[in-house]
Amino acid sequence: MITGQPVEFYNLRVKRPNPGLQPQHLTAIHAAATMSNASVSGAMIGSTELRFEPGEVIGGEFMFDIEDVSGQGSAGALALVAQTVLVPLALKGQSAKITIIGGTHVGWSPGTDYIEYVYLPALRHFGIEARLETLEAGFYPRGGGRAVLYVEPAQTPLRPIDWRERGRIKRIRLIFTLSNLPESMFKRGDQAAEALIGSMGLQPEFVHRMLPSRGFGLSVTLTAESEQGYAGFIRLGRRGVAVEQVVEEAWNEFMTWAKTRVAVDYFLSDQLILPALFAEGSSAWTTHRATSHLRTLLWLVPQMVKTGVEIAQQSESQYLVRILPGEENILFTANSASSHIDIESEPPES
Repeated sequence: MITGQPVEFYNLRVKRPNPGLQPQHLTAIHAAATMSNASVSGAMIGSTELRFEPGEVIGGEFMFDIEDVSGQGSAGALALVAQTVLVPLALKGQSAKITIIGGTHVGWSPGTDYIEYVYLPALRHFGIEARLETLEAGFYPRGGGRAVLYVEPAQTPLRPIDWRERGRIKRIRLIFTLSNLPESMFKRGDQAAEALIGSMGLQPEFVHRMLPSRGFGLSVTLTAESEQGYAGFIRLGRRGVAVEQVVEEAWNEFMTWAKTRVAVDYFLSDQLILPALFAEGSSAWTTHRATSHLRTLLWLVPQMVKTGVEIAQQSESQYLVRILPGEENILFTANSASSHIDIESEPPES
């Protein structure tokens, strides 16, 4: 959508238990195709190949329902759809209001609370303005959540970021989203968090959301805003697990990250790559895990736009990522041993 180039993908998700494209992926493709007047082939459930040829990107008002693709109830992550179209619309100078129906708080993906309090604030540092409102919660397995994304034209060229050093953690926030469960869980969650976070000398902020939903569920998202960087840690409630334990699980993930002194969590590290590609100058940030998603993206993007990419392992739990628009160097460094990765080589496993 951003460059206008046609692209073909092969072996999509072939190593996953449910290989090929799933409803949330198809909805994201449909949304991108609708907003860019694209010609698409291979867009079907289970497909491992896709061709996408975009046209002119247009803004406006849209609605996309992941269930329309699946033909049944679906908790496919609607955040994936939002993230697919947000940056392209902003970079193309378009305003949009996009209603998306699907999963808002589901496993293995950032929920809408994470998008609102981690991803969107990070984008603002590049010059991209957007907001997300979650109106109904969609928990696994019933889904049916509803969120509205508002996108504004970006200030271009985008500004680069330099988040190598995290600095001081300025704010810790806990967002509790609850559906069809006792409201008393909010107070219990707050008390558990205050006992844990008080040991750091920080006063947490609390956001309580009681949202309508088809099913029932609890999501706890603990977010950290630092002098340079953001991070978020998501835990979902499960049957038979007390809210205090869910809060402690999120806290433990936060502490694992905080001790490394890196700037961003591993979800956000992936998501910074796209805006960094279109910034005026090089961007850099540190993260605590080099996931297969991150390594695959760093292999992929130089094949689509002219950019240098670097990832350097600085310690056992600290990685430096650099994006250098307009350059051509591709450098992966692990434990001080450097290796140049040819863009014609096979991608990392994902």
